[in-house]
Amino acid sequence: MPIETFRGRARLLMWLVTVPFVLVLAVVATLVLAPIWTGRLSGPMLIFHLPMCIYVWAMWMVRQALKSIASGAEFGQVVPRLLLWIGSALFAGGLASVFGVTLLTRLLYGSGAFAYFDGAAITLGVVGATLVLLSHLLAQASAMREELDAFF
Repeated sequence: MPIETFRGRARLLMWLVTVPFVLVLAVVATLVLAPIWTGRLSGPMLIFHLPMCIYVWAMWMVRQALKSIASGAEFGQVVPRLLLWIGSALFAGGLASVFGVTLLTRLLYGSGAFAYFDGAAITLGVVGATLVLLSHLLAQASAMREELDAFF
């Protein structure tokens, strides 16, 4: 595939990722800010939405990486960093969903569970940890390629 076609597709995908990002950000903002406006703000509600904020950050990082690729950044420099940030966000979001929400609630209010079994959050955490590992492998491969290109 020619590089210009690839960059054009990255630009299109960047805008396609923007739509769900804006929608999810608007929902999270409404869920967090509406109780503040109505005076019904509660700590557990803020704690409950913590994982979603982390997932919104992961979506933003995808958009930024696609924007970098569309503007001409090298694939070997953008993708390892993208996988590291997204993997970290998915792993942190999974941990926050399974352990963070329940432990923070227990710590602040004195009752609650130690963990919450959520198959989707556990899967996201495992995928996130795998992406972090792959990001390191791709960074090493990119460095090796640059070294080999220096010889020729």
